[in-house]
Amino acid sequence: MAWCNVMVIHFQQGELLDQLWPLPFDTEYRRWLEEHTKHINELRTTVNSHASDPELRSIVDNAIAHHDEVYRMKANAAKGNVEHLLSGMWKTPAERCFMWIGDFRPSLLLKFLVNQLEPLAEQQFMGIANLQQSSQQAEDALSQDMEAWQQSLEETLAYGSLATEGSSGDVAYNIGQMAMAMGILGTLEGFLRQADNLRQQTLQQMHRILTTRQSARALLAISEYFSRLRALSSLWLARPLEQ
Repeated sequence: MAWCNVMVIHFQQGELLDQLWPLPFDTEYRRWLEEHTKHINELRTTVNSHASDPELRSIVDNAIAHHDEVYRMKANAAKGNVEHLLSGMWKTPAERCFMWIGDFRPSLLLKFLVNQLEPLAEQQFMGIANLQQSSQQAEDALSQDMEAWQQSLEETLAYGSLATEGSSGDVAYNIGQMAMAMGILGTLEGFLRQADNLRQQTLQQMHRILTTRQSARALLAISEYFSRLRALSSLWLARPLEQ
């Protein structure tokens, strides 16, 4: 997205620093992924064992609660380093190709899941279709807000004259402009929070539309999708480079 260009140099510098000194969130996220794998393995075993619905529901609820935990982690981390979360440097390269404001697009995930969960009852299919449409509309609105945010920041930085030596008026003016730009940058956390809320609410509403077993299949499919992206990243990074 175009708005990312405003901070690309900062992100590139941040990427180098992250490689040298992993941020606390990155370490916490890796632990989250390890726990996530345990939840998914337990869920897969329970599904394959044809366990009762109450037993399966308990495992599904635990897995969904674990998904909620990552949004709490991101909200806390964003208070001090929101640009790191938006840069996607805590994700693998393939995952970053599909990032939208700090993570995945809910509407695209729903589109992918419809094919994985067939057959769906007509009411369920309509529920998922409506959820996908509302998610897309919310994404579009937030993307437009981000574009307006970028334009406002660009105009604030570009407006005004360059200060010359001894020109106290211009210096004071430009200090004021930078203060305004800092205020605009400070709203980034709100964009990430809105995007994460949309992701979280979409998953929760999907769970309400589906049966317990369908929700289990959906969680397994989502996990498999992101596992493939991480595996693709590993293969890409390990590819032989042309001399």
